[in-house]
Amino acid sequence: METLTVGVIGAGDVAQAAHMPSLAKNPKVELVAVADVDMLAAKSAAERFDIPKVVADYHEIVDDPSINVVDICVPHYLHYEITMNALNEGKHVILEKPIAITLEQADRMIETAHELGLWLLVDLNQRYLPIHQKVKEFIDDGTLGTAFLVNAMVMGDVLQLMNDPYSWKGTWDRAGGGAFLDTGTHVVDLLQYWFGVPTAVTATLKRLITSQDNKADDNAAVTFEYNDDLVCNVVVSYTVGQEPWSEKKFICGTNGDISMTNEAAVPMYLVQNGTARVVEVDHRADWWPWSHDLALRNFVEVILEGAEPLVTEEDARAALKTVLLAYQSAKEGKRVEI
Repeated sequence: METLTVGVIGAGDVAQAAHMPSLAKNPKVELVAVADVDMLAAKSAAERFDIPKVVADYHEIVDDPSINVVDICVPHYLHYEITMNALNEGKHVILEKPIAITLEQADRMIETAHELGLWLLVDLNQRYLPIHQKVKEFIDDGTLGTAFLVNAMVMGDVLQLMNDPYSWKGTWDRAGGGAFLDTGTHVVDLLQYWFGVPTAVTATLKRLITSQDNKADDNAAVTFEYNDDLVCNVVVSYTVGQEPWSEKKFICGTNGDISMTNEAAVPMYLVQNGTARVVEVDHRADWWPWSHDLALRNFVEVILEGAEPLVTEEDARAALKTVLLAYQSAKEGKRVEI
């Protein structure tokens, strides 16, 4: 197999802003089909990216023997159904995060992919950013010494969707949770990439501003513990409307500290002995679509050439498990051991 024939299921924002641009420009990919119940969105995507097949029913992609990969960009509650149908029709699957909304679903998806010898690749794209890989390098090579404190903040304005009772965004039944499940999953995955699985979680997940009763948390404050050695504080807000979207992380170690800001022109500093220096690392202002491009290019190499995925399906499951335990902590009002 020299090229992949790919059908994209879902033609919303993440598909058209991140997935399709990457796939369309990859010489090892032939983007052949798009499906969406919203045919206006599907036709718009087809026109933008010169996709020949446009359908409303995703089964027409899953059942097409000429397509060997499906890229699933749909609301969270549909991940399980579409993935299982695709796998059982012999398709490799690229899937937006989270892997599923329950561990039982995730386990069945992973088991089926393994049984059928197919790839299930979950787009936890932030691992692919060079700044985040550089953190892993600094942790592993001892540059930071022993990390003991992490503060991570993701602040943005998603109020329009959160206040829309008909949008799936942030709903319990279709999204599986709110801001922390949706965006906090990325931070959890990064923490587990850098430090492994935490030992305990204490979470406060609140709907503070959003008016709709069918929506989950719009603000989250979560603390992860790693035995007695490391504390990680994560704050995610979907209700900050006075400034642009911002993602910042601060890591304190016994030999050095790291300051990162995803959207900054100079995104990363290392502080040692009271002196801050710029860490030279590849970065782009359009980091969000770029990170998806890096992930999708890796996935293509994985399927075609057997390259190692930076994110495995087991990593995606581990992130989901930790996120769901945060929701358990918030519901029970107590610290939960992992």
